[in-house]
Amino acid sequence: MRHKQNTTMKAIIAMLGVLVVAGAGAAEQDINVTSQVTGTWSCVTATINGKQLSESSAKKLRLTMTGTRYKTERTDEVLFDSTYRLDTTKTPVRINMVGTEGDLAGKEAQGIIAVEGDTLKVCYTMPGKPRPISFASATNSGAYLIFWKRDKK
Repeated sequence: MRHKQNTTMKAIIAMLGVLVVAGAGAAEQDINVTSQVTGTWSCVTATINGKQLSESSAKKLRLTMTGTRYKTERTDEVLFDSTYRLDTTKTPVRINMVGTEGDLAGKEAQGIIAVEGDTLKVCYTMPGKPRPISFASATNSGAYLIFWKRDKK
């Protein structure tokens, strides 16, 4: 009986070790993606609810991301300021943004995000709408699909 208990205990310890390593891997992945998105970005294209934003309007948009903050501006006007968190256990990576001021204060927008070199793709919906499942913004979807280019320092 003692042999069976020892074997069971070893199996439990081994499983806990796997869970700790997996948890550490997820935390490292979060840090890696966060470091990839941190910086200042200029809008290349934007589609909102299926409608393409004009090139001149898109060029006025800037995104600043820190380790915890997501802020979109048009020229000098703040359009959306929030804190954010990433879920790198999902593919594509999920982003949840909670507004910090104005009508969106305390409300959570849900989206997906991907970084490819100096290009950042973000697709999200405003609070109360379901999270997008792909990088698309169809008519009446309520989705914002924005492609950003990293600003060079």
